[in-house]
Amino acid sequence: MTSTGNPRVDAVMSYLLEDSGKMLRPRLVCHTAALNPHDPIVVRDIATAVELIHLASLVHDDIIDQSPLRRGRDSLNTHFGNQTSVLAGDFLFAAAFNLINRHQQMQVMEDITHTIQVMCSGEIIQLGMSYDVNVSIDQYFDKTYRKTACLFAASCKAGALASEASPQQAKHLEQFGLCLGYAYQIIDDVMDLVADSQILGKPVGNDITQGNITLPVILALADGLHGARLRGLLERRNSISASLGEIITIVRESGSVSAAVEHAAAFLERGIKHLQELPPGESLDALKNTGMGFIEAYSPVLGHFYPVMERRA
Repeated sequence: MTSTGNPRVDAVMSYLLEDSGKMLRPRLVCHTAALNPHDPIVVRDIATAVELIHLASLVHDDIIDQSPLRRGRDSLNTHFGNQTSVLAGDFLFAAAFNLINRHQQMQVMEDITHTIQVMCSGEIIQLGMSYDVNVSIDQYFDKTYRKTACLFAASCKAGALASEASPQQAKHLEQFGLCLGYAYQIIDDVMDLVADSQILGKPVGNDITQGNITLPVILALADGLHGARLRGLLERRNSISASLGEIITIVRESGSVSAAVEHAAAFLERGIKHLQELPPGESLDALKNTGMGFIEAYSPVLGHFYPVMERRA
């Protein structure tokens, strides 16, 4: 799959694959496929392809953001340099296409390639929105769809397409993945403000220093008591790093973290409703538990926010 027999290339791939992360997207492929009869080899390869695409997007994101860390250790670009990392990301995309193409899954291939286009457009859009304190909630959700939620949706749909799911089932599963993707990104944005660097595997407030205006910040900017001060700090781009502690404090004190978590909870609730349209069973329970698992993993950090998520789900 990613082994080439060339020591240099294999060293890069081995470093990248040493930390498997949460493997959430491939698990979504497997659990959605498990709802109906399927070929396990086909599903395995599609799930692997989805994870390779996710890894490729992370590699390219780290290059663009000049991120020094990924999952608590040197990012690929820090360890091997930008040129090697760009090519490694391209290699992963090609390996993913090869896996899907082995099984003549043309609809899956079409959906996945379209999803990659959408993801790339999201990265371009985010770059154009950097440090823009006038970003609207609608613009944030459009960017979130493109960068994150679309791949969650595609993962769930791919599992359905690789099985004998009906078109109606596939639609519900795709919508579940979409809602889960929105919730995941919102919680990830919140974690950037409430967690510590050891848990995050990257510096706290990294989104802010990179000029990425996330939902909690957008909501805090609209706050009548805190918004003006926050806006002033964010508009001074050259001093954001020095003001990071104050910026994070303002966002937390504005109540926007709680409001952002409520948005995530609403998306999860909507996603669970789509699952309720499907026949009950162990596979469906596993899919739901996979969707809620990342929230449970973050619950010690989210503190009093977590019961909100649990109650709404």
